[in-house]
Amino acid sequence: SCAIIDPVLDYDEKSGATSTASADALLSHVAAQGLTVAWILDTHPHADHFSAAHYLKQRTGAPTGIGAHVVEVQKLWKKLYNCPALLTDGSQWDRLFSHGDHFRLGSIDAHVLFSPGHTLASITYVIGDAAFIHDTLFMPDSGSARADFPGGSATALWASIQDILA
Repeated sequence: SCAIIDPVLDYDEKSGATSTASADALLSHVAAQGLTVAWILDTHPHADHFSAAHYLKQRTGAPTGIGAHVVEVQKLWKKLYNCPALLTDGSQWDRLFSHGDHFRLGSIDAHVLFSPGHTLASITYVIGDAAFIHDTLFMPDSGSARADFPGGSATALWASIQDILA
């Protein structure tokens, strides 16, 4: 079993078109390794790329997940981007994870840490002995994420980094 975390749709800036080349490459790798996609997980709503979660769900049938605070970000974005039709209930994902929630990835235990700062809705997936920390830290030596997005907070980001490292 495997999870696909923060998958992207490719975007061509000049034409404004999207494609699924990166997502299709992930699916090819999954097939070549004989894996089954158990989860498609977003760590936060992304302002710098489009998520391929919906596309991958159509191809694999795997459930999608994101942090429950995504609804607060959706409400912010609905106003900021003048998108009156945007649903703000998180219904675009199958599961909205809260801090401390547990789930399984095959035989591996996993849990969720609420880790805001970069965005209001950022979460970390701790799966076995690995932590998937979204844009909180850019390792090994590139610093931390920006915190100037609507709902972002440098203070919250610092606290999240301390929680993740602990």
